[in-house]
Amino acid sequence: MLATKPMKNNQQSTPMITKLHQLFQLPESGTPLICLAPMAGFTDGAMRRIASQHSAALTFTEMTSAMGLLYEQSKTWQLLERMEGEAPVMGHLYGSTPESLAGAARMVEERGGFVGIDLNAGCPVKKITKNGAGAALISNPRLIYKILAAMRSSTSLPLTVKTRLGPHPGKVAIFEILQAAQDAGTDAIIVHGRFTAQGHGGDPDLKLLGEVKARATIPVIGNGGIRSAWDGWRMFKETGVDGLMVARSAIGNPWIFEEIRAALAASEPPEIYDPTRGRPRRDLKAIRQVLLDHLDIQRELLMRHLALADCKEGALEIERALAVTFQCHLFRYLSGLKGSSYLRSHLRNLKSMDSIIAAIDGCIERERAFRDRG
Repeated sequence: MLATKPMKNNQQSTPMITKLHQLFQLPESGTPLICLAPMAGFTDGAMRRIASQHSAALTFTEMTSAMGLLYEQSKTWQLLERMEGEAPVMGHLYGSTPESLAGAARMVEERGGFVGIDLNAGCPVKKITKNGAGAALISNPRLIYKILAAMRSSTSLPLTVKTRLGPHPGKVAIFEILQAAQDAGTDAIIVHGRFTAQGHGGDPDLKLLGEVKARATIPVIGNGGIRSAWDGWRMFKETGVDGLMVARSAIGNPWIFEEIRAALAASEPPEIYDPTRGRPRRDLKAIRQVLLDHLDIQRELLMRHLALADCKEGALEIERALAVTFQCHLFRYLSGLKGSSYLRSHLRNLKSMDSIIAAIDGCIERERAFRDRG
């Protein structure tokens, strides 16, 4: 059992929590800022808007290539397309040189609609690191400083950096990176509490994350391993971070932001998370409604992309493209429901809006029948 005292209701904000809210011009909530993490292939305008509707206070775009922006690649610019009704959005950039990232930061600010710019210095995917970007930067805090200093001089927007503890447990680099970020004039730092070698597996090192928070003179947002309200509450209580960032556990589960917010405001700690039990049993009508809302927004975003690219696709081609795009979200929403495993193995058969909705309804009806049987 966690050896910390329960959070008091209406707990007073720390100066850094207040500063973090002010940085992005957000109303003071009295609790840490709760964010949706940047995730390639997921956090487009549709997912960000759904997360916003469920209490995500700040969201991030997908990883966007600085060089892609500089070369005016239309598919790269699509990653920065925003939707009406979103919470404040950060433009999330990756690259490996101060010049390219400074230029990209300037272009993002000129485009408008973003409350800040975030540098990716933590993605462990080989496609990113082999070009010296993402987590490859962790081994060179001096280069991180140069990149952030160049970005700082090119934009007036709030500037943040998302990184990890170090390359591997035998090489802690976060304190050098923290110093580099502070020296470069970065406004906040986002720390994934794992090492590059861990990828997304294993528990985050909350003790080390707490040390980062203790040393920092800028706000710290904690990330990594937040799968439930319990995990978010625990990270805050054990580390004192000023914000919490949820990544993969928000896919198909936008309710997690509301649950974390409620846990932080409660007088008692939430129920301890048990990964063997899966996600909470949710109201089936709520699942269906959010799924259909997300699907509608996804279609709206796809139509906008096609219009910007001056593509004149037929209705059938549009529905097929939508079905492919939405697959990664669909089975996450239905995860744990009866029939979801079968659906996941037959996603390739879904080629229209009607087939997707029929699959949703079939899965939900099987789950409802299962629950009715007790």
